[in-house]
Amino acid sequence: MTTEVDDLAGHLHRRGLTTSRDVQVRPLAGGVSNDVVAVTAPDLDAVVKRALGRLRVAEEWLADPARLTTEGRALQTAGRLLPGAVPRVYDLADGYLVIERAPDTWRTWKQDLLNGAVDTRVAARLGRALGTWQRRTAGDAAIAREFADRTAFDQLRTDPFHRTVAARHPGLADVVNHTTAVMQESTVCLVHGDYTPKNVLVEPGGDGAWVIDWEVAHLGDPTFDPAWTIGHLLLKTVHRPAATQGYAAAARTFLDSWAAELAGAVRIDAAQLVRQTGCLLLARVDGKSPAAYLTETDRQRTRALARRLLSDPPPTTLDAWELIA
Repeated sequence: MTTEVDDLAGHLHRRGLTTSRDVQVRPLAGGVSNDVVAVTAPDLDAVVKRALGRLRVAEEWLADPARLTTEGRALQTAGRLLPGAVPRVYDLADGYLVIERAPDTWRTWKQDLLNGAVDTRVAARLGRALGTWQRRTAGDAAIAREFADRTAFDQLRTDPFHRTVAARHPGLADVVNHTTAVMQESTVCLVHGDYTPKNVLVEPGGDGAWVIDWEVAHLGDPTFDPAWTIGHLLLKTVHRPAATQGYAAAARTFLDSWAAELAGAVRIDAAQLVRQTGCLLLARVDGKSPAAYLTETDRQRTRALARRLLSDPPPTTLDAWELIA
């Protein structure tokens, strides 16, 4: 066993999470901002995360590892408000977050979408979950205190996405900076901060789903999370036009379910939602973490769509499907 695995096994024993000496550790794919491993023992089946100070991307991207504590608290809050929608937290201590592990048969929604397989039941489930979390955290003083710190969000979202694309697209800087200012001034409800298909684990058959990776959760702008979901459905449309109707139907179902669950409890700025979507699209081609699956042609089409959403915005985000060249 490596020193890292020995350290992890020792931590699990000290915390009383396992009494076994037969601890198996397997790295999990996709960890850009964290070391993520699956841990199995006769009395434990879990995922363990440790936050990285420097992210695994081509450009330098630094972030405070203390965000792991935010993620643990956010998972606990989300699970309390909507049981079964997130993995359970087993332990949070000494720089380790230990959470429930999904069965091996579960997969990310991103995998399905990239294959052109669109299940609108998943979209509806995500819309209802987001509406529930936003409605039940809006105006909650305890939530406001617990998630007031935006350090991780600034380091992992605002700076690498909004500020970076504003610098790289001077002609759009004013509208991007305005979007950023509105976002920074908003303290309406709990925001996940990466409400995207890669952070949704789906049970085969679509009967269950978890929303994971809450490390940048904060009290903020209610348009951010839905814009991230819609933006990624637009990226999939650009990349796989043959499945356009399915992606558009998923977006419509998601937004309808979200709005129905909100039930007017949170006011949504439609123009800000469109702008946030445009910022996301631009960030995933020209920010610090570009979407790896996009081709050069895809990136050109994404830039054109993002520019239109930011410079000549349509009334709603769903109108974006009519604007894809």
